[in-house]
Amino acid sequence: MPFTLLSDIKNLRLSGANHIDALISEGPDWNFLGISPPTDLRYTFSVATGNEDGQRGQTAFSAAQQAATRTAFTYLQQVTGIRFVETQFGTSADIHLASIDIPAADVTGLSSWHTSYTPPTSKYLNYVLDYSAEAYVYIDNVQFRAENADLTPGGAGYETLLHELGHMLGLKHPFEGGIKLPYEDDHTDNTLMSYDAISPTFHSTYGQYDLAALNWIYGGDGLGGKYGAHGAMDYLTGTDADEVISGDADNERLEGAGGNDVINGYGGVDEASYKGLRADYDITKIAEGYVVIDQVGNEGQDVLVNVEKVVFADRTVNFAYEAVVQALYVGYFGRAADYSGMQSFQQQLGALNAPDNLRDLASAYSKDAGLHKLIDSFASSAESAALYPGNTATFIQALYQNVFGRAADAAGLGFWSKAIDSGGLSRANASLSIMAGAFDNKTAQGVLDAKLVNNKLTVASGFTLLIDTPQEVQGYGGAAAAAKVRGMLGGVTATTDLVDYQATIVATLNGMTGPAKAAASVEHELPMSHAELIGVGYQSWEPTLV
Repeated sequence: MPFTLLSDIKNLRLSGANHIDALISEGPDWNFLGISPPTDLRYTFSVATGNEDGQRGQTAFSAAQQAATRTAFTYLQQVTGIRFVETQFGTSADIHLASIDIPAADVTGLSSWHTSYTPPTSKYLNYVLDYSAEAYVYIDNVQFRAENADLTPGGAGYETLLHELGHMLGLKHPFEGGIKLPYEDDHTDNTLMSYDAISPTFHSTYGQYDLAALNWIYGGDGLGGKYGAHGAMDYLTGTDADEVISGDADNERLEGAGGNDVINGYGGVDEASYKGLRADYDITKIAEGYVVIDQVGNEGQDVLVNVEKVVFADRTVNFAYEAVVQALYVGYFGRAADYSGMQSFQQQLGALNAPDNLRDLASAYSKDAGLHKLIDSFASSAESAALYPGNTATFIQALYQNVFGRAADAAGLGFWSKAIDSGGLSRANASLSIMAGAFDNKTAQGVLDAKLVNNKLTVASGFTLLIDTPQEVQGYGGAAAAAKVRGMLGGVTATTDLVDYQATIVATLNGMTGPAKAAASVEHELPMSHAELIGVGYQSWEPTLV
């Protein structure tokens, strides 16, 4: 966690998204307290000590009001990750709650805060080491005495309380400041910081814009966490509309929050976040990246581009090195990677900081002893011994069938056989090099080969990504299951409709584990014809393949 700079507490850090930035205020900047943020914030109902300077007439919340407020703080902890701890001593509290007579006749609640710090003494050491803050949340006990006496969730008083606690957390009114919500979006169904309602019911939870702004500030993992302001990764949250959510060159966590979205992380190592369990979603490989489909909730169908991880409530799916691991498995074993194999090779390639595309991986093989050993483990496996008991020529013919679905031409057979028999190329690296070379061949046959390889890798990815239960992990094990998957990939051609082939992928997995899944309902207009394999963005060969 970095030290606090003066600019951290002087400048608003905006997201670039209107529904978030229209709610971000200048304080009280809880993320920057002290040398490093505390793990909790303390709140009190005491009016005996710790009262706000210049404020008079505070009365304590009733027992019922206190109980409802504790419910609100429990909810705040769930949505921000901040731990809120009650204290009986006003002098040790960060947040003070009380009832007062608010002079304005139409104001039901009020929030204020005070901050202080010692200005840095050097322009070269621009650190603030003693930033402190206190917040005060009041509800009116005269004009709105009746409704505020009842802070039970579902009533007007509770909505007022959440509104003022929103200010305490650093949210502003969406109609104030330089960045405002459009008039048609400024209502309490979107944000409790609004003054306008479009429905007669009161709210017991924050609106989608509030949650997006709180994610941006606190990251959902509390003060001093990995995400949010002062963290290692920004947290950018969308809305329930269909939209494009874009990151930048930094590491980010991106959340669609409903609707059918395109989520593009661009540079850095980025995460897409989902609320449900992994088993509630289908993941399908497509041209631009992956499609994540919520099968039980309302998070829609998202296209993920340049996203390295997908974080679910129970576990994380890692896309880093997914394409090259599939290429290694399809090329050498003629099948999709199994769940454990994918996890293991992703971790090992990451630990070696290996290249994430085939061309560079093949090149690095001879220069990196760790990578050399890892790739050669394919050839030393029991599966390899069972598949390739013959001579080098027989092995090359098998590789061509795995990769291209045809016999090797005489020139290719001679070239690769000589390279292996002379000791200049291992069998495992030959598989890697043959597949990598397919994308450099600009002949008519080369273009067809590249299309076929892309289709096979897309199908292989789709198969492995479907494996999300212990039963399925266990089902795809052993020679018989591997043979079924080889047969599935053997049915793929350069012209296979990959949307329609999803049914074959699902049927193959269900044949190992019993009927459990239905084919994912991927929209047909999504681009399924070209699996991005090498690098990021458009390659020089891509126009010939799309």
